[in-house]
Amino acid sequence: MMTHLKRCRRIHGCSGAITILAIITAMCLSMPSAAWEHHPLITSPVVEGLAAADVTLQPAAAVPLEDFLMAVEEPLAVLLAEEEAWAQEHLHWHAPLPEALAFEATGDPSTIRDRFFRALRINPDTPTPLYLTVLSGTEIPGAALLPPEAVTLFPESTGVNRFDFVEVQPGGVLNALDIIATASNEPDFGMDTGLFEDNGTSFGDVYGFGNQPFGNPDLDYGSQAPFHMGFYHESPLVFLFARFLEKTYPEYRIRQFKRLSEFAFEHGQEYWGWRFMGWGLHYVGDLSMPYHATVLPGYSTLRMLWINFLDMVGFPTPVNNALQLVSNRHIAIERYQRIRMERAARRGEASIIYETLAADHEVPSYSDDLPRTALARGANRMARRLDRAIVRYMPPAFVNDPSVEVTDEETLEDIVDIIADEHGEAALAELDALIAEALELFAIYGRSYIHSILDTR
Repeated sequence: MMTHLKRCRRIHGCSGAITILAIITAMCLSMPSAAWEHHPLITSPVVEGLAAADVTLQPAAAVPLEDFLMAVEEPLAVLLAEEEAWAQEHLHWHAPLPEALAFEATGDPSTIRDRFFRALRINPDTPTPLYLTVLSGTEIPGAALLPPEAVTLFPESTGVNRFDFVEVQPGGVLNALDIIATASNEPDFGMDTGLFEDNGTSFGDVYGFGNQPFGNPDLDYGSQAPFHMGFYHESPLVFLFARFLEKTYPEYRIRQFKRLSEFAFEHGQEYWGWRFMGWGLHYVGDLSMPYHATVLPGYSTLRMLWINFLDMVGFPTPVNNALQLVSNRHIAIERYQRIRMERAARRGEASIIYETLAADHEVPSYSDDLPRTALARGANRMARRLDRAIVRYMPPAFVNDPSVEVTDEETLEDIVDIIADEHGEAALAELDALIAEALELFAIYGRSYIHSILDTR
């Protein structure tokens, strides 16, 4: 991690006088781009809450992507053209789709997949097998498992081994909850990687997004950051110096997959209606993560300006320390969340983190600006409280020592037990409550998103 920070400073420094712009750029280069660990763990309770409220979630027969696309090719071309026009009108930083990538109904099944992915501007190598995600070791009689490389572009990435991927045959009938929950993990499997001109990919050269505005363009997962983070509620002073932070695309994906889900249902394609819904819910979930809605949690604008001043006069240590600590805290809280929720799921219990969620919680009517104006705002507002609790309870070596790269710590997987031993159950309860507060945002606005899609059926 520190290697990337030093590299960034060499790039953005100018005769030793680095500005707040470069500080924020350096921070964005170093931040993890994944949000909550393992989205099925957070998506399933939200969907289960809908089912408990008597929302109809009909089973669906699995359909290969190519079969779906060929069945709806002509109206799909109309939909995607309409959505591009909407994005150009409503998303201020939207980079227009190059004309050569516009989806056309050619009737050619050999190119349908590539034409569709390029019109969506996702990684054209994105795998879309028919499968279900289950926690690793789950007994499913007669199940055939797919290798990770059949499901994700990054089969060696952290956490993939926490799941098994159960192969599903075309026509196999699945319940909607399983389809949605499985699909909600897929945008972290490489869909949004390599899309910018400076990512070194052939498709990034032609997708029209330009150079990556933030996140590390040299790292696979770093290249997806602008699609999974939304810094909409920073101080105007921050945006004055760092306008590139406005160039984010989660709203683009949320709307894109919402309309595709609605479209699939309209054309009797239930399986892809649920699967596209799961894809969209991933980005909704990402915006509920305070570290994805806040540039530098725990640091006020004035403090950012102060450490910037110190750096300008030759004291760079506070800047470097801030960047490393924020990255470590981000990773530590996500690891804690995954372990707590995974343990509960393996015991067959409702996760303690979701105990506060009520199926009958008031759900607002959905609008396309809700992820920005309400969801991300709520996550941003609680970022400082979460950061303070992390500092108070988590092992100091993990979250308070800037010389440490937390992913290198062998005891990171023991983080829950370490906190319990050192601070007791009350500390776990406080951390759980904060995570529940953030995930309640996802539950509320995720359900609003789902209701909006189902209301069109």
